[in-house]
Amino acid sequence: MTEVVLFGIIGLIAVAAAAFMVISPTKNAVHSALALVLTMGCLAFLFLMLNAPFLAMIQITVYAGAIMVLFIFVIMLLGAEKLDVRETRFPWLPVLGLVLALTLLLVIGLPILNSGLNVMEPVANAPRVRVINATSDLAPVNVAFNDQVVATGLDFGAASEFTQVAAGEYAVTVTPEGGAPITTAVNLEPNSTQTFVAYGDAANVMFTLVPDDLSTVTEARSSRIVVFNAYDPQTTVSLVDFGSDSNVADTTTYANEVGYGTYSAPVILEEGAHNLAYIAGGDVPDVDSEPVLFRNREYELPRDESQLIVVMSERLFDGTVRAAAVTFADTARASFGGPRAVGTLLFIDYMLPFQLLAMLLLAAMVGVIVLTRHHLPGAKERVNVRRKVSRPLTNVISSQVGHEVVDEAPAQLPAQTEQRETAGD
Repeated sequence: MTEVVLFGIIGLIAVAAAAFMVISPTKNAVHSALALVLTMGCLAFLFLMLNAPFLAMIQITVYAGAIMVLFIFVIMLLGAEKLDVRETRFPWLPVLGLVLALTLLLVIGLPILNSGLNVMEPVANAPRVRVINATSDLAPVNVAFNDQVVATGLDFGAASEFTQVAAGEYAVTVTPEGGAPITTAVNLEPNSTQTFVAYGDAANVMFTLVPDDLSTVTEARSSRIVVFNAYDPQTTVSLVDFGSDSNVADTTTYANEVGYGTYSAPVILEEGAHNLAYIAGGDVPDVDSEPVLFRNREYELPRDESQLIVVMSERLFDGTVRAAAVTFADTARASFGGPRAVGTLLFIDYMLPFQLLAMLLLAAMVGVIVLTRHHLPGAKERVNVRRKVSRPLTNVISSQVGHEVVDEAPAQLPAQTEQRETAGD
């Protein structure tokens, strides 16, 4: 209820400021610009209510800050602070603005009213699934969900890409190269993202569906980790962080005794280097003791990832088996309004509209210059008009030389004088 009240108050302030900007009863362009700043501040507050602090700060720093400074600079540069109604160059603009506003309300409002939002239900998305081959003795396999092939030639420790399939019951067929197919049944729910893990050995192949949580990691600078035990039927696996090798007290247990064929609860870890170890059982041993199955020293964990770590048994050339921890990482969904989400939308999904918006802003700036440039009254153009001097040239020269200048006839050349006398005779 509080959000609804805040939305109503902020919305009314934003609409009132926008109306004041357009109507501007004071006829002062600077006042209209300040009203636009208030509108943008209200939009920033609405972004905060939507849990988008990055967009809110961008709204203030870029739009209410840089762009409005540019607008006011243009207004002051052109001397358009005061508008004269009698000299309006475009009297049809208010009518055009009103028509466009009403048209926009009709285009947006009619579909909303006719859609019946109160009875609409969210559309279920098709599930996505991938396959991981964690069987130590099984050759590269092909995997098909009913008749849809989702993986071909999948080696040990490899994973296929996520494939979108229809929701429902599936008969999953795992076919080793040169071997007999193995079939199992799974159920894929709508709106789910799951990993189909094949584990065990050639004599006893087992299958498990592991849900993948690719939602936003709410903790800042962190990632999500899930541990799946495909190592040994008689051994549970725990995930610990030994921290510093010289300090036993800073050891932390993240996942405790994960059974064979099961997976742990999601663990949130901060980004950076971790001294991870996978141990047999639940008792934390020394750093180099026998129960340590696998070590990830200085494991660099990036932020905003969802990692599935499969602890599997890897058969060596001499026939012995050792533990191996293979990480399958996927990017978690970016937080709404965060830098990565905004960058993905602007520069990947909507690159062309973003460039068109930049051109629109440029055209709007040119339009502001054209609309605010008014013709000054009483200014007459003077072309080829000789300037009248208040003092004769002789007076100016006399004041400079200190005595009067006699206006004598211009001297003539001797040849010109003789010609005139000959012509007179």
